[in-house]
Amino acid sequence: MTNQFKFSDLAEADLADISELESKCFADPWPAKAFEDEINNELSRSILIRTKEGELVAYCIFWIVGPEAHLLSIAVSPAHRRLGIAKMLMLKMFEMAILELAEYVVLEVRKSNEAAKTLYRILGFQTIGFRRRYYQNGEDAEVMVLQIA
Repeated sequence: MTNQFKFSDLAEADLADISELESKCFADPWPAKAFEDEINNELSRSILIRTKEGELVAYCIFWIVGPEAHLLSIAVSPAHRRLGIAKMLMLKMFEMAILELAEYVVLEVRKSNEAAKTLYRILGFQTIGFRRRYYQNGEDAEVMVLQIA
């Protein structure tokens, strides 16, 4: 499946596309400035997936902080869901994190996001706690972790 797509890092030229995808995927999307800040953040890593024609279909942004890789955001275009793209992104993130000597991955996920939680559990993540009222709408986040090295 990976030969159907092009992978890249987030760059300033991607800001309009990633903001558009973010708005399609989330009720409370990150502002464009947040993505711009990630481009300039030395802790930040990113993976963008585009079709061969150039359409942005998915991305993930994560930080490497010592032994921890912290997933900040992941999104897949509604038209490209249930095709294994999110799993592909996560596996690519694990590879990148291991190369930078990360030992585990931490993430927060909405308690109501059963599709994402199912994927994370399939990948081996375990719930280690909760962050109360973590999201703008007051929803709690489930904190999950996976040992990768």
